[in-house]
Amino acid sequence: MPKNKIGVIFDCDGTLVNSLNVVMDSYNYALEMIGEPYREPDEIKKFFGAGADRIFLQLLGDEKKALKAFDYYFDHQSKLVHTMHIFPGIAKLLDNLKAAGIPMGIVTGRHSKDLDAICTHHKLSEYFKSMICDNHLPKSKPAPDGILMAASQMNLAPQDTFYIGDSIMDMVAAHAAGSKPIAALWDSWSKIEDMKKELPVLLAHDPNDIWKYISGI
Repeated sequence: MPKNKIGVIFDCDGTLVNSLNVVMDSYNYALEMIGEPYREPDEIKKFFGAGADRIFLQLLGDEKKALKAFDYYFDHQSKLVHTMHIFPGIAKLLDNLKAAGIPMGIVTGRHSKDLDAICTHHKLSEYFKSMICDNHLPKSKPAPDGILMAASQMNLAPQDTFYIGDSIMDMVAAHAAGSKPIAALWDSWSKIEDMKKELPVLLAHDPNDIWKYISGI
């Protein structure tokens, strides 16, 4: 067990939940419903770190259309939440961390309405002392604001936290906050060579890699 007080903060999509393909479908469903053309995944993904409402504003440049698109997006996500599964090994990792008395948080680019739908369906909320969403923050990832807020709510210094995420944005945000980044590599969207360049403290190919690392500190 860790000898010093530490905390673990998770990203959501691509880290806790296998959801990115469904997320892309929801973006393009919403765009279609407001008469906008299909967007390639890379065009959408470059804005990840922000909530869907902010991403639609970036894509469309029109606040009224972005709000309408977000309503369609959220409706689509809510109907498909049962198709977004927790990654294998995540439940055991959360149980191990909880049993060890290690506080946990979430810092996600999701809007709070989005995250609530996911956490309610999968009964995740009980694990987390802090749950920070993009609409709680003045600046989206890769700004460090969310990780700093979560660490404060967990009564920890940022340097005593680990931030687990599947994207370059997550690694950059962790470094900026003074948290220790852990690269989650179990989602098909995650690119190991890109993640290596961001110098995470651990390249985790499986959630159990994280437990072995943290329990050995």
